[in-house]
Amino acid sequence: GGGFFDEVKSKHDPSLFMMFQQLFEVLPLATVLSDRVFVVHGGLFRRDAVQVQHLRNLNRRRQCPTSTESIEESLMFDCLWADPWDFPGVAKAAHRGQNCIRFGPDVTKRFLGNNSLSLCIRSHEVPNTLRGFEDRHDGRLITVFTASNYCGQTGNFGAVVIFHSDMSYTVEEHMAPPLENLIAEYWGQGPGETGSAPGPAASQPAKNAQSMEKSKEKMEEDMLAKLEAKVVQHKDDLYWYWAQVDPEGTGKVSSSLWRQGMAAALQLELPWFSLQKQLVETDPDGNVDYKKFLERAAPHVEQGKAFDAGWEHKVVLKVYEQMLRNDMALKDVIALFDQNGDGLVSPWEFKQALTAANTGVPDAQINAILRVIERDAQGRLDVRTFLDRFQVVYSQGKDATGSKGVADNTQKLLTKVGRLLVGSKSRVEVFQQIDTNGDGYVDQGEFFTALKKMKLDDVSEGDKAELWKAVDVNKDGHLNYLEFCAAFEVVDTSTTSNKAVAEIVAAILGALQKNQMTLGFAFRYFDPKGEGKVSIEDFKSGLKALNASIQGPGGAAGPLTEEQLEVVANHVDSDKDGMVDYQEFLSAFNPGNRPSDEFRTASSPGR
Repeated sequence: GGGFFDEVKSKHDPSLFMMFQQLFEVLPLATVLSDRVFVVHGGLFRRDAVQVQHLRNLNRRRQCPTSTESIEESLMFDCLWADPWDFPGVAKAAHRGQNCIRFGPDVTKRFLGNNSLSLCIRSHEVPNTLRGFEDRHDGRLITVFTASNYCGQTGNFGAVVIFHSDMSYTVEEHMAPPLENLIAEYWGQGPGETGSAPGPAASQPAKNAQSMEKSKEKMEEDMLAKLEAKVVQHKDDLYWYWAQVDPEGTGKVSSSLWRQGMAAALQLELPWFSLQKQLVETDPDGNVDYKKFLERAAPHVEQGKAFDAGWEHKVVLKVYEQMLRNDMALKDVIALFDQNGDGLVSPWEFKQALTAANTGVPDAQINAILRVIERDAQGRLDVRTFLDRFQVVYSQGKDATGSKGVADNTQKLLTKVGRLLVGSKSRVEVFQQIDTNGDGYVDQGEFFTALKKMKLDDVSEGDKAELWKAVDVNKDGHLNYLEFCAAFEVVDTSTTSNKAVAEIVAAILGALQKNQMTLGFAFRYFDPKGEGKVSIEDFKSGLKALNASIQGPGGAAGPLTEEQLEVVANHVDSDKDGMVDYQEFLSAFNPGNRPSDEFRTASSPGR
């Protein structure tokens, strides 16, 4: 009994404790999920070669043992009270009480291996980090503590582990409000309000109804927030499902097909008929615009905690550069699909062409672009129009009004230079070859030599001179070629450019949010002391590990290209000390407890 017996006795009477005891006797000591995951309250065992079958044969109809002399007693005792530690073997845990033990990573590895299991989940202690969970023993063991703010004063998060049909899992953390707030809400007062309970007993049913209604609204908000996160993570599956039943590419499906798609892609048994009224509107024919629905779903990310400002533009820029860098190869490959030479291909053919041309653009980002790209009445894409939307501009060659007085011919020449630079393996390699003293500057003669190396020797001397005037911004006769190369940008000139940026960024954020547990494991591997920080290089290694772990079919890239990975890493070190607070970074991806305003329809009660 101990503390629990004393608490029951103080609040009720000893007979209730005996009822609890009878209940505990019919609960399992442990369970195994899908022959892969071992779940137990305390931990593993001081004795070697323990099989799951041994636990099945234990006598459960008994008090918890206080002695560990017999095998049966020690197995039951350790199931309930053992704790992990980071050193090999088994040791006494005096702080827990007589006969309690700690077990090391070798014990976990051996037990899982002997029983053909892959993971152990246990509870029994608040993680030192005050998070709701903690992974130990090289990722083979997870402590999950469900009670947040334990005993009303610990300040810890609680958590639950949710396993999916393929036995992948996510961890949902929570923080319950203080008991005083719950009591105040029960009596109809807001958090922090004081005052006695309402006097007239007749008003109590109304107060209870009001409290229940508030609780219901909060539950709905929380559920919709988590549902929005699921939609973001499964946008590709949802779009694929609906596109297959929308052969004409209208962007609309019937209400029933919308509901079927949500259930099939998200693998959730929810009241989709009632949720439909909150999430989508139907046209007079009863159809749902699924494209608009997917555009409204956005990842809940506290960007200020995760990234410095401006990262979105730079990370999308890398996609456009890769598109432009491979446009000739892409056009050649698309010609194989475009049998009649009209430049029109299906979305599937376009995606196949991007893969075959080795553009290196991740599948999720290709899908994001395909969702917003213009199509004809038959749902086909005009490839020439698509590739022409990406134009190279020289950002130092324009002011707010547009030109800085640079002649049209010079602008065209700048664009031509920019396309060659973007298409090269390294933008600065041509200039580095002629910067013999390595000071980062070239003079006019060296600049003309660089133009020759770029096969622009057919340009007239007058055009070259005008080009030099345009790029020698401060007129000192020297060009900082590093700034010159960096000033070229690829821009999307189409009317859907903002949508494309939003969809690509959402694809990246959705992938990071979906895999934050995997990222956490990777970062903690590089942080053996548990300080919550890793170097920039280790942060990049964590992202690369994520890329490698979730590569698509046929070796397709993970959620980020190598260049995008560099951009992300360079925008997470806010204080520029070479270290990344990865705990703050990961916490920015928690879904929150309310959906975005855009996710619900205008007629939804929560709007």
